[in-house]
Amino acid sequence: MKKIQFLTCTLLLTSIFFLPTKVATAQLKSTLEGHTDNVWSVAFRPNGKMLASASWDETVRLWNVNTGRLLHTLRGHTNDIMSVAFSPDGQTLASSSWDSTIRLWNPNNGNLKRTLIGHTGGVASVAFSPDGQTLASGSADGTIRLWNTTTWKTEKNLTGHTHVVDIVAFSPDGRTLASGSRDQTIRLWDPNNGKLRTTLTGHTSDVLRMVFSPDGATLVSGSADGTIRLWNPNNGREKETLTGQTDGVNPVAFSPDGVSLLIGGQGIAIWDTAMGEYKKPFTGDIGNALSVVFSPDGQMVASGSVDSKVRLWEYNASDYEFPTITRKPMVRLITLIPNDRSVQPERVSVLRQFIKDT
Repeated sequence: MKKIQFLTCTLLLTSIFFLPTKVATAQLKSTLEGHTDNVWSVAFRPNGKMLASASWDETVRLWNVNTGRLLHTLRGHTNDIMSVAFSPDGQTLASSSWDSTIRLWNPNNGNLKRTLIGHTGGVASVAFSPDGQTLASGSADGTIRLWNTTTWKTEKNLTGHTHVVDIVAFSPDGRTLASGSRDQTIRLWDPNNGKLRTTLTGHTSDVLRMVFSPDGATLVSGSADGTIRLWNPNNGREKETLTGQTDGVNPVAFSPDGVSLLIGGQGIAIWDTAMGEYKKPFTGDIGNALSVVFSPDGQMVASGSVDSKVRLWEYNASDYEFPTITRKPMVRLITLIPNDRSVQPERVSVLRQFIKDT
């Protein structure tokens, strides 16, 4: 009886040893060509069927995600286009440019709806509030403007940054607006009253990219100082600092479930927020990614690059591969099983817990 019990556990541990590891993988689906300069911003329409790309070639291009076909080329800006953002209902696309204007487009036909004028410097970033009632814009004039999307008038003008405001982002609940600047700081605002809540310091160069986690518990910033920083927006404390892919832009994007954080640059890395470690990076021709974004369903990733191309990746967060080295927990479990007596109940419990965790 004792011999049989030992044999059973040995086989069980052997099967655990060969359990595959879950890893995220990405396969290049299509490369979208047409832009003639840096693709600085990409955004999926909320239904996931259309992708907008903004380039320094002064155009916005709208693409069919499934076929990769160009749907519309939006012209009108007279300088580099820095940002694109869809309204939550998907019926308006906002683009911002170094020509100091924001343009609002109908994505269904590519027609211009209106042009917003007010900033006195280039407009580096735009973002819609989750409820769609406010459009935030960050500018080279050092200000953030909050536009009412019904009247399209400026409701608030937020001041405090001392350099270009390169990025603005709303928290998922819409109660916090984050702004990142070349003054090396991040400011958190109450968009309802326009008051500054706190200033986050730590970066040593331009703060160019930011994104909130889907649950709003983490704010991630990418900087030209070569780091990615994770912040607690509730208390303003830094959680962690990661090494970026480059000393340049370091774009960042969360998967809809908040588990995967993409970090662009000379490559596209995947940071597993649950495990606190890097996973298998994207492979193939990436083209030095200046912008990255997940599709609303989390099954695709879009990237815009220095080589003027837009790439669409099929993303699978649950592919499997067999481990190449023995996991330490397995070794510990093996030592718990003696070969001269039956397995004790408490040791079986530990084994079951390991299986559950795996």
